[in-house]
Amino acid sequence: MEERKKEPIIRISDDEMQAFLTLPAPAPGEFYTVETVKMLLKSRGVREGYIEENINQMVKEQVYGYEMPVAKGIPAVDGVDAFYQFNFNLETNGKPLIRPDGSVDYWSIHAIEVVEAGQVIAVYTEPTQGSDGLTVTGKKKIGKRGRPQPPLTGRGFERGEDGRVYVATQSGKIEKRENRIMISSVYEVKGDADQQHTGNINFRGDVIIHGNVNVGAVIRATGSVTVDGTAEACEIYAGKDIILRGGLLGAGRAVIKAEGNICAKFIEYASITCEGSMEVNSLLNSNVVCYDMISVDGKHASIIGGSVFAARGIESYCIGNLSEIATEIQVGTNSLLLSELLTATKGIEDCRDMINKLNMGLEQIDQFAQENNVDMRSDERRMSLLRTRIVQQAELAKAEEAKSRAEAIIAKSKGATVKVIHEVFPGVSVAINGNPAKVKEIQNAVEFQEQSGHVVMVSMRGELVS
Repeated sequence: MEERKKEPIIRISDDEMQAFLTLPAPAPGEFYTVETVKMLLKSRGVREGYIEENINQMVKEQVYGYEMPVAKGIPAVDGVDAFYQFNFNLETNGKPLIRPDGSVDYWSIHAIEVVEAGQVIAVYTEPTQGSDGLTVTGKKKIGKRGRPQPPLTGRGFERGEDGRVYVATQSGKIEKRENRIMISSVYEVKGDADQQHTGNINFRGDVIIHGNVNVGAVIRATGSVTVDGTAEACEIYAGKDIILRGGLLGAGRAVIKAEGNICAKFIEYASITCEGSMEVNSLLNSNVVCYDMISVDGKHASIIGGSVFAARGIESYCIGNLSEIATEIQVGTNSLLLSELLTATKGIEDCRDMINKLNMGLEQIDQFAQENNVDMRSDERRMSLLRTRIVQQAELAKAEEAKSRAEAIIAKSKGATVKVIHEVFPGVSVAINGNPAKVKEIQNAVEFQEQSGHVVMVSMRGELVS
């Protein structure tokens, strides 16, 4: 019986980017050539990317019964998307770092990034086109083209003639939100802020004081206020955040109001109002109203004396002291919030009643004008009613905004608690949603919660404290 002749084996990878060949030993007197091998490959669909070195080796060295790669495709190369290199810090952080030893690093706060006029703030790199590939069977592999980025928009900078380089046209605070960059004005004081040198500061934008804020100074800013030194018996009003790296010595006269967050090394003998959250290392004999959360963090952090309210809750290392100084703590919904809601609701009703009466008056005038065929559009009585209606509509909008704000704060205050990581002392009173409780003896690691209309102490291990 005649032995069946073995055939060459050609294997093509699934992605058609490689081809492999196994040559059987030829019959006596026969041999392979480079040309016959290539013809064989082409007959099986392998038309591109021959590895000449390997084919030559198989023929010359008579490599039989062993699979070798004989063709390799050209891979497609995807283009790189366009991108911006920003030459300023994109990350801002309004919270201080807690060091390993438990102390707080208030210099770690980086809430404002400042650039100078003429500074290159961004450089645009164009997308690359990429390149197409080819399989060993001759199929084209399409390389993706890099996608361009839209130009940066915003204010306070200009785009160079080449369209790639962006340069600040003014000094100030820089912020990036998606593809929009805003450079806004910053009032920067290199030394102290006081009545003698800077006078009172009233600025549309952010204020940075690199020194202290001395007694009697008043600072008003529509943006944030940052004080590198210590603030003393002053007034600070901010449309955004307030950062007091060196703390506040209020002397009973300081008034601090922030529509954003407040972060301070310490606060003593001051009146504080904060729409956002508060981070502080120590609160001493101060009256605080915070419509979010208060965290008193750090080694030996404490609240001692005064009255402290936080809608969403309070977490402190210690509250009170061994002298049993009176310390009033409130969380959740208090009488002030309820009063604000009631006032806003009544204001809405009064404004709507007044607007309805004004509309009736205007309708009567317009009806009289129509019946008597006279033009009363410029009549003083009609103009007076229109002016009054505009004022009432503005008051209505303010009242509706105040009501929405109060309702939002009350909604997020649900479930508010007071957590004490270390010790809470006698002399401390805790109220949750107006329900009071007094601490009669020193407790360790407890959380004050409201349960069925009563304030109870629960240990951090989940056990009820009697």
